Amino acid sequence: MGGLALLRPTLSMAFDGQPGVVRLLVGFPPGATGDRIARAAAPVLGDDLHANVIVENKSGAGGQLAVGYAKTGPADGSVLLQTIGSSMVIYPHTYRNLPYDPFKDFIPIGTAATAPIAFVSAPTVNAKTLKEAVALIRANPQLGFYGSPASGSVFHFSGVLLQRAMGCDFSHVAYRGSAPALADVLSGQVPFAFLAPSDILDHHRAGKLRILAVTGTSRASQLPDVPVFPEEGYKELVSREWFSYFLTRNASAATVDRYKAAVHHVVTDEKVRSSLLNAGLEIGDGDAATLAETMKREYAQWQQVVSEIGFVAD
Repeated sequence: MGGLALLRPTLSMAFDGQPGVVRLLVGFPPGATGDRIARAAAPVLGDDLHANVIVENKSGAGGQLAVGYAKTGPADGSVLLQTIGSSMVIYPHTYRNLPYDPFKDFIPIGTAATAPIAFVSAPTVNAKTLKEAVALIRANPQLGFYGSPASGSVFHFSGVLLQRAMGCDFSHVAYRGSAPALADVLSGQVPFAFLAPSDILDHHRAGKLRILAVTGTSRASQLPDVPVFPEEGYKELVSREWFSYFLTRNASAATVDRYKAAVHHVVTDEKVRSSLLNAGLEIGDGDAATLAETMKREYAQWQQVVSEIGFVAD
């Protein structure tokens, strides 16, 4: 009688009791910045976790839909959330009926990438610098509005901070994602917008729109000629959006450790790093403790800003 065949683990089988399939939830549609990060990271995560990592787009409500769904994920790590910083540190202050608690419902795993917030002008706007744009906005009320991918997001509130610093009307136009906001900037339907560089880098290089400034304390690696807001005297505009991984709070310690290691490998993988940098993103450090500290700090910062503004999304 022949001996029993040794079965090699396959992507559809559990590996040492671990899930053979991991659903990587992203709260934005295909082609969006978060989606591109997830698809770059998925093969590395899959190799490290010995699983088939499937990117699943659950777009809606500025990313809230995916976060709310992920909080009920099983403890085995078969559901991994990749979400933006806004959903964890801003939305709790702007949405009264948020379907999750960022601290009680999730365990931080690590950050894959960060992005400055870019202030862009339409090709119909006659301004080559931030100073010229501000002068136009102050002198022409019809130019005093801007678009962003979501109400109550860091993109939206970057405009609020700029409006307060300018001391003039600068009204927000909320879109459902970056694509429609970008389309209206390119067509001149909206004169200005706050968007992620990864969504507009090619258009900026082609001269179809102009990036006037970005948030942060140092210039973006892919935009060395574009000033950061503090260089122009706008000290408050330093926040960046971050794209980070979370597991449900009921995940076991062993599962959390495996995912921390996997995310660390994502941010050190040369192919992933090249893909993210070419998209105008900065590489995250993949560290869970740093992410947890960032959440606490920025949660408090945005709580103060939202309180001062008095904004409520629902």
